[in-house]
Amino acid sequence: MTLRDKIIIVTALVLLSVLAWIATVHQAGGMGLGLMTMSMTMGLPFSISNAVLYIALWGVMMVAMMFPSVAPTAMLFATVTRQKREQAAPFAPVWLFTAGYAVLWTLTGGVAYAGDIAIQSLPDTFPGLRTYGSVIGGLTLIIAGLYQLSPLKYVCLSKCRSPLGFLLNSWQDGYWGAFRMGVHHGAYCLGCCWSLMAVLFVVGTMNLVWMGVLTLIIFMEKILPYGVAMGKGTGIGLIGLGLVLVVAPSTLAVG
Repeated sequence: MTLRDKIIIVTALVLLSVLAWIATVHQAGGMGLGLMTMSMTMGLPFSISNAVLYIALWGVMMVAMMFPSVAPTAMLFATVTRQKREQAAPFAPVWLFTAGYAVLWTLTGGVAYAGDIAIQSLPDTFPGLRTYGSVIGGLTLIIAGLYQLSPLKYVCLSKCRSPLGFLLNSWQDGYWGAFRMGVHHGAYCLGCCWSLMAVLFVVGTMNLVWMGVLTLIIFMEKILPYGVAMGKGTGIGLIGLGLVLVVAPSTLAVG
């Protein structure tokens, strides 16, 4: 792949991510909740239309957070397809790969919506949960931190950190194959990053500050040489933060 092709792909992914960030910030501002947004459900009850809107907004958030770190895999995919095109072999454009990736992450918004609705409605059904809100939040962070230290986390992370290995083992020809590869890569990414996304349900699913922090962590885990150590350090930090939230929530201004 030529330098020009690399610049085009990286620029496109960065531009999409930036536009998604702008849309997310605008949406948070439209809610009147500023930089510390607490819920993407906006206090609205469950409905199909609200669920569809939530999933669409979640998809935009995932593009904002995940596209920067998928750039190496997308560029390598483009290199392979360019070679296939020059050899008159079946090939597919890189946008189909990234579309599959984005669709997988967007569909996880259904699970996220269910989680947000539960957080919103369960305390009304079971008022006793209000007393244990900080404990539940702390346990969520501890579980997320423990997963960060688990072998499964690093099996998935290895697929994200080694684009060549992923493409060699998962290659599928054709347009549909490219889309399926994007979904497949997104599934590994989900296995790597779901624990970090769980943090948003403690701090707020449109908390822009934490979104920025998690985006940076995800990028460093996948791209930088010390990404594995970074992931383990993040896990230890989440466990520590969770313990504080369980034992002494007042120190974090949570009560």
